Amino acid sequence: MRILLIEEFDSAPVPQALQCENIAFDMVPPPEEDEPFVFPEGVYDAAILTASDLSYSRSAKTRARLSLIREEGTQIPILIVLPHPSARDRARLLDAGADYVLAEPFVSDELAAVLRALARRSPAIKSEILTAGDLTFDRGRCTVKSRSGEIRLSGKETLLIDIFLSNPGQVVSRETIQARVWGSDSQSTYNSIEVYLTLLRRKLRSIGSEAQICAERGLGYYLAE
Repeated sequence: MRILLIEEFDSAPVPQALQCENIAFDMVPPPEEDEPFVFPEGVYDAAILTASDLSYSRSAKTRARLSLIREEGTQIPILIVLPHPSARDRARLLDAGADYVLAEPFVSDELAAVLRALARRSPAIKSEILTAGDLTFDRGRCTVKSRSGEIRLSGKETLLIDIFLSNPGQVVSRETIQARVWGSDSQSTYNSIEVYLTLLRRKLRSIGSEAQICAERGLGYYLAE
């Protein structure tokens, strides 16, 4: 799972909670009036929009930003995180395009559970369990198992295996991998991709899998079952 975090200020609780739950995310500033805000297609499973307070002007500004995002046609689930919202605040934000409103303070596993629930609504997520060949990947638990056991994956390894098991046998370009795992604006290099693919290959071998992540020269990578 990869999340787009839209923040005007760096409110430490949300990034810290995402890191604690091993959830990959990219952070960007919110859209301003008349400024287009387009989500990269197929990159994010959900978005979080934070607000620092609930004064009327702030609440109205958050609703306006939600409207800007929705006007661009995105169907991505959007979570609003803000301190102590009232029932009326929640209703206004939901009507403006939010899918869920989470109150601060919160605990990290609550945030993670809400994001998993929202991601299940996203067209990008069909099931929490993916299988290909002798591999079974549990998105919710970030684990992959084969005939000889089960192993937990890191955040980037989870995103990588998700890509390959969602497209078994299909060549996935380096550009697509970079956007899905490191973000569309990342400066990650070919070597970064190779390093994490090597780590993932080792973990697959450690659980006795016959599946292999192969390179197609000049094109990208694919999962051979």
